[in-house]
Amino acid sequence: MNPDDYETLPTDDIATHMTAGAIAGVMEHCVMYPLDSVKTRMQSLTASGSEGIGETFLRMVRHEGLLRPVRGMSAMIVGAGPSHALYFSSYEYLKNTFTKYTNSARYHTLIYGASGCISTLIHDGFMNPAEG
Repeated sequence: MNPDDYETLPTDDIATHMTAGAIAGVMEHCVMYPLDSVKTRMQSLTASGSEGIGETFLRMVRHEGLLRPVRGMSAMIVGAGPSHALYFSSYEYLKNTFTKYTNSARYHTLIYGASGCISTLIHDGFMNPAEG
């Protein structure tokens, strides 16, 4: 698909943005959660810091069971879906709303950046309690 054609696809439906955001967020966290568990274990419990990711993962599975690296993922999924849905939908809404008030494409980079910053604040405000 031509990049110009991609940019002209209809994107005014907030449900589309929320669904895409929720799916993307849940998939991201499901894939990365086991690695985050190993990383957290390496940071908090490894005194010497000499163990690698593979060694830490194998030790976790050997001593605590096969599902240990994914324990607690359900809480992350409950927070990730709605928070990413809010992020994607608010970003697109703010971007479209702010660009309506400018006559020139000169400020679009600034508008996209501001939309991303505000959307990140909304996302983090919702997601941080789920991560804690």
